[in-house]
Amino acid sequence: MVWLDSIRLRSSSPQTRRKAIERLTAAGKLPNLKGLIASLGDPNPQVRCAAARALGTINEELSVAARVAALADVNSEVRATAATTLKEVQDPRRVEPLLKSARDPDPAVRLAAITALGQEPSPHVTATLLNGLGDPDARVRLAAAQALEQQGDPAHLTHFLTLLLDEHFEVRITAIQFLRRISDPEIAPALLPRLADPDSDVRRAAAQALGTVRNPVALEPLVLALTDEEAAVRHAAAAALEEIDPRWVRTDAAQCAVPQIEAMRSDPRPWIAAAADKVLEKLYAAKDKDTEVWNRESGIRTL
Repeated sequence: MVWLDSIRLRSSSPQTRRKAIERLTAAGKLPNLKGLIASLGDPNPQVRCAAARALGTINEELSVAARVAALADVNSEVRATAATTLKEVQDPRRVEPLLKSARDPDPAVRLAAITALGQEPSPHVTATLLNGLGDPDARVRLAAAQALEQQGDPAHLTHFLTLLLDEHFEVRITAIQFLRRISDPEIAPALLPRLADPDSDVRRAAAQALGTVRNPVALEPLVLALTDEEAAVRHAAAAALEEIDPRWVRTDAAQCAVPQIEAMRSDPRPWIAAAADKVLEKLYAAKDKDTEVWNRESGIRTL
């Protein structure tokens, strides 16, 4: 009951105080604003976290100011919670403290701060996001990369080319998505190695990006990708080939892939061998068709 939880806010038990705040928040029956702000000074960090989350549902000026102040809490979990609640807030007072939080010793706080800053249109925010690309924590690098990817600024190309080699597969995917967004045919050579990435989602993203940039240099590697062990990658490669050249099967690049694909027919994995057979069938048919047309146009009668 609401009245009982209001009484429990004054309990000597921190667990009881925390649960009271959480129940009142869930019921939409928050205690008065000043009471919640006072809870940010509770001796127990879990109570302070609950208070910060509750204040996150209130966009009044005092609530925002209290959460900004909580970014300096001695407890890292409270700092991270406060940063998280500031994500949807449009208040210039939050920017400088969040920029400071993006350099916090705790990666969870840095992650929350960078996520909260997101698309804030500020050179200082952009500089902080670029710095986050080199963070030792993969989650922080990913959050910074995702925010910058949405900007799609070609000036950040060099940074994202470096991220193609990141150890975390989601960071590599985000880098590929950035390259796909700017859609410059000149970046195709940088994407080609990712068709052999150990992660299938990265390989699929690379194939999709190569289809978007439409550089013919990708034809032969994409033909080889038609034998990938993952069906999603094969489908992405097939779609990319159609985007680059609807007549790809008759290109010299496609025919150059034949020896490597023929070698795959003896692969011990039956699904790879089956995929190679299907690709070769298509390539052989195209070559036979071209020979037939050449003979007919040359006046040569085939026996």
